[in-house]
Amino acid sequence: MTAKNYKAWDVRESDYPADGPMEERLKFLLRYAILAPSGPNTQPWKYAINDGSVSVFADLSRALPFVDPSNRTLYMSVGCAIANLAVAGAHFGFAPRVSYFPDGEESDLVAEVQLLPDARPADLQVDLFPQMQRRHTTKDRYENAAIEPFILKEIEREINLPGLSLSFHDDKDSRAKMADLVSRAHQTQLAKKEFRHNLGEWLRNNWTTEPDGMPLYTFGVPDAVSLGFPAAFKEFDLSRPVIYRDSGLIHGCSTLAVLSTDQDDKLTWTMCGFALENLLLRATSYDVRASFFSQPIGLADLREELKVQVNRGHPQLIFSLGMAKPMRPSPRRPLEDVIIRPS
Repeated sequence: MTAKNYKAWDVRESDYPADGPMEERLKFLLRYAILAPSGPNTQPWKYAINDGSVSVFADLSRALPFVDPSNRTLYMSVGCAIANLAVAGAHFGFAPRVSYFPDGEESDLVAEVQLLPDARPADLQVDLFPQMQRRHTTKDRYENAAIEPFILKEIEREINLPGLSLSFHDDKDSRAKMADLVSRAHQTQLAKKEFRHNLGEWLRNNWTTEPDGMPLYTFGVPDAVSLGFPAAFKEFDLSRPVIYRDSGLIHGCSTLAVLSTDQDDKLTWTMCGFALENLLLRATSYDVRASFFSQPIGLADLREELKVQVNRGHPQLIFSLGMAKPMRPSPRRPLEDVIIRPS
């Protein structure tokens, strides 16, 4: 029997209320939107169902003031959820039309997603819908297998929005530099107690009943160790084991990638998340998994070093790609907790 905090993953395509009222159909689509990734599984989104559209809001009560002070990762997470909504909508015969920040970037309203019924997009070349329940982040070791070049080209095609670019970094020198940046970021950030406490609030033991946060089995932490780890993480600088794990993911992956942008604002971050989730879904179709390293981007000096290394706009995310075994997904909040009434 599926635990309550994992039931969101049990959504079945066959339950789609094809003959039901529009509100019920849109509500069903949101069951896929909430499966989107978010850092660190804070799920910082809210939705209002309108007549033929969905309003997507940033839930700023889930912001991480010491881990993500600009809310860059938060808005990328919301962008991932918008992508899932669009993918699900297209699969069930809607033509999604996304309007970002219709009330301006100071509003919590991130997007209005209009869903035109009986209008499956003509340009839908690949249906990514089946991958939403298969996608997960890998924080444990990769398998020793290379990714075929044609797969990387297919993955790269998903970064197709204006002002976004993706670069791959396969050579040993690039890996060493990236690993060094990530290591120095961990050393700086994990030395700060307020940072550890802010992030530690979202670490969960392996038997968690919470509907959010990061269960430690996703990091490969044994069950017994997971019980005391969140408290230990808050109180002690555990940068050494964290650096060891991330260095393994960087040196052991098939390729490293950096997502960069021309601009650096809320709209750009949201669009980054939208494109990133499509990339992750396409990667999942080839059994390719990702692990994320946003730490250097949270520190201005290290982000500048990365910018020089990549030589392409504003770096928004470093991530590794590789072949990995499927693992249990992370918990999800029930849909009822994230739906609000339209204003």
